[in-house]
Amino acid sequence: MARKQVTMGDVAKEMGISIVTVSKALAGKEGVSEGLRELIILKAKELGYEYNAGRKTTDAVNVTIGIVISERFVGGNENSFYFKIYQKMLMGLSARGYIGILEIIRLEDESNGVLPNMLRMDSVSQVVVVGEMETVFLEKLVASPASVIFFDFENEEFDVDSITGDNVNGGFLLTRYLAKKGHEQIGFVGSYHSTRSILDRFMGYRKYLIAKDKEYKSEWTISDRDRDGHYVELKLPEHMPTAFVCNCDEVAYAMIDKLSKEGYRVPEDISVVGYDDYANRIPENVSLTTYRVNVAEMVRCCIHIIEQRVKNKYYRRGMTVVRGELVERGTVLDAGGKSARDER
Repeated sequence: MARKQVTMGDVAKEMGISIVTVSKALAGKEGVSEGLRELIILKAKELGYEYNAGRKTTDAVNVTIGIVISERFVGGNENSFYFKIYQKMLMGLSARGYIGILEIIRLEDESNGVLPNMLRMDSVSQVVVVGEMETVFLEKLVASPASVIFFDFENEEFDVDSITGDNVNGGFLLTRYLAKKGHEQIGFVGSYHSTRSILDRFMGYRKYLIAKDKEYKSEWTISDRDRDGHYVELKLPEHMPTAFVCNCDEVAYAMIDKLSKEGYRVPEDISVVGYDDYANRIPENVSLTTYRVNVAEMVRCCIHIIEQRVKNKYYRRGMTVVRGELVERGTVLDAGGKSARDER
């Protein structure tokens, strides 16, 4: 039987301290006393935890910024949401005289916590992680000398600056919008165990239902992907609600297609809203009501952090939440039988 890989969490548990403290100690970062740092290093060696102890953070300015994305989010698809974010980030970096390089992280390397080539070759001093990744990979990344930023997700296990969309509020506003249109039975489409962004959007949806004492049934929450992040066939409940909040536009279009195949009309029978205001393929006959993520502002905030860290490597900003906006189109029918598109 293969030996279980030791993680930073194991070191923290053994010593009764936080993962943040362990990561700072092993990376040679400030905020940990030298005595405690030595004890952590000894415990890590004792448990067999692997880390790059020989590398030190330098004061040299490196204007090459690394951008890493999990294979599950892009694959070979250059039209994916995260690949478009990378392009916007690249343009923003270039405008400020920086170089951005992209590395797609293989699922195998992500699961095994293998550092990106750009870090093993010491090519970058800052890394932006676009989209949530496995904890074991993030542990190794945060423990490296590189300065790390999480983009479009946050992880409370790590003391890392992050930029996210206003996911909880977005899910809340979409649900409120449907309720104000007269819908009393509202479902959610998305596997909320898959990513924190989906979980947050689901929590916003549930927050509104709880706050307004609206009906909720677990069968109205429909899974859209498996544990590896691959989309799965949507399965409709036996007793249908009158509207669905979908965790992203891609899934919203898939849901509309599924409803059509099952004999339902959107929005006449079922109303559907999405999230992101972006999809690889947009059906010509569908005008989707959605929540638009302010990607431009998120990228601007990310580059601001990068610029500040070039000047001061110890700069910290914490979590930045960027608000989006509701976009009314034609996939929602109100209690009076009119869609937002009809009302304009």
